[in-house]
Amino acid sequence: MSVLGKDLFDFQRSHTNTKVEFGASGYWVEMVPEMQPYGTVLTEILNLDVTPFQKLLDRLNTAVHEKNYDDAPRAYMDMQKGFGSLPLYRLYLMDFRYFGDMKIEEFVGEEVREAFAKYVINEEREIPSFMQQQIKDIQLIQERYAWFLDRVFANAVFEKKKGQRKESLAQLIYSSGYEAFVSGVSLGKDPEVDAPLVRAQYRIRGERENAEVVEKMYFDRLLDFVYVELMKGLQKGFVPKRCANCGRWFLQMPGMTYAYCGEPAPGQDSKTCREIGATSSFRSKVQNNDVWKAHQRAYKKYFARTRKGTMSKGVFEVWSRKMETLRDDALKEYGRAQSEEERQRIVDEVTQKLNKL
Repeated sequence: MSVLGKDLFDFQRSHTNTKVEFGASGYWVEMVPEMQPYGTVLTEILNLDVTPFQKLLDRLNTAVHEKNYDDAPRAYMDMQKGFGSLPLYRLYLMDFRYFGDMKIEEFVGEEVREAFAKYVINEEREIPSFMQQQIKDIQLIQERYAWFLDRVFANAVFEKKKGQRKESLAQLIYSSGYEAFVSGVSLGKDPEVDAPLVRAQYRIRGERENAEVVEKMYFDRLLDFVYVELMKGLQKGFVPKRCANCGRWFLQMPGMTYAYCGEPAPGQDSKTCREIGATSSFRSKVQNNDVWKAHQRAYKKYFARTRKGTMSKGVFEVWSRKMETLRDDALKEYGRAQSEEERQRIVDEVTQKLNKL
């Protein structure tokens, strides 16, 4: 569908039709030069409060219904700014936000204000109707996609321990029994076939050593885009995760194994959820394993000597590295032990070795 590299789909496109180019590790929206990692928009939607956006539409609908020529222009401008602030659309509809901040007189001029009000009340339906549909789609995504991700990854290994196998995202979906749900945009809520309604092309993006084949798609609905974004992200290892501390969603990148987000923790001064989670996880290890307890007692004893100056930092660092290996080997043996007597023997032996320089 191209002529000498020209894009036929771009001719006379509506601003509610969104062009996205999907690459190896992210995508580009319209003419925005910054690449977005897979899962960025879905994560934003999962954390979004749609109430303020619905209020903007309700105010406009009231002004139109009551034929309020004084309030309709302002309500329309605020609605348009709100639409340009929704996930995905905020990436390229900067002019909606810019004009939405203007006074009515600056936007249309005092002499045509009444004509603008009549247009809003009697004719303009496209953007308000489209925005209302996107809000409904966002509510569906927040319900269904959150349900899907919570169910599939409920027992996933995200804070991977040493030597522990981590399943791929596709394997997790399959082992959870949800593989059939990925076939449509509603993730199984709609019993009918609901494949995304998209048009696609391919092109070369970038030059020389930065050139790559990208898949260019055109979306008339936010729901279609989010579905494609999620599936492409799952293929490449990007997935939104719910923080185990604050409950908000964060985007987990390929190869990462975090259970906590990097945002400020509720009720904690200057500490992130990830820092709180790491401290909590470490305390749990120490409290529930005698090998860890023995290692920590010895570590604190020798570290105190470096503070007093009776042990050099170099000697302490050499001891610390050796004892980490000793501890890890003892933890494996401790985990395989069949009796309490055997576990106690392991603890006694490692305690002796930990306290010898």
